[in-house]
Amino acid sequence: MRLSHLMLLLAMLLAGFVPGPGAQAAAGPSGHWEGKIQIPEREIPFAVDLTQSPTGAWIGSLTLKGATAVDVPLTEISVKDASVRFTASLPGTTSFDGSLSADASSLSGKVSNVEGAVPFELARSGQANVKLPPASSVLSKEFEGTWEGAVVADGGTRRIVLKLSPAPDGTAKGLLISVDKGNLEIPVTTVTLKGNQLELDARVVGGSYRGTLGANGEIAGEWVEKTARLPLTFKKAK
Repeated sequence: MRLSHLMLLLAMLLAGFVPGPGAQAAAGPSGHWEGKIQIPEREIPFAVDLTQSPTGAWIGSLTLKGATAVDVPLTEISVKDASVRFTASLPGTTSFDGSLSADASSLSGKVSNVEGAVPFELARSGQANVKLPPASSVLSKEFEGTWEGAVVADGGTRRIVLKLSPAPDGTAKGLLISVDKGNLEIPVTTVTLKGNQLELDARVVGGSYRGTLGANGEIAGEWVEKTARLPLTFKKAK
């Protein structure tokens, strides 16, 4: 057998074992996605990053384009065949329930919260770039509980409630409540405690707080959101 014929035979045999582009398994939901949420008379552009951690668990983050919600961590991520589900606090619990297209180039479905459900659609747009927040500190007894404060903005006073409670592993969970905005709940992404120093990071509104617990039992500090820097002192609720 001539060498050229042998090479041709080997190529034909290999072709039977190596799948071509059309036979390769479709990519899963891992990647960077961009699209829109369709609400009545308006579209909200947003982006989602999804990937798997080294342990195989799904992780992700969500950004609303043109808004303060940037790299909001996703929770309750579920991937089964073409079905993809995840939850984000925007604020309030917002759930996404979608399906991958046959070629895994698009992801569409319904997004829902307490006000109802509307369509969303996403298109694959590159590699995932998930930016998970740092873990919260272990919550100390000095900071645990409900705190009340207020900020002065736009000529008015806005009451703020801060709730700090321990998670099952002992780390701090935080929730900010804007009383004068219908008790709007704003989840705290990360709570950091260093001695008598308190730091809050709330990605959903692009805000942060830095305060110090004084001998008088009050936390005196500053709330920062966009270009605004507002003094904010918390007192323990009675």
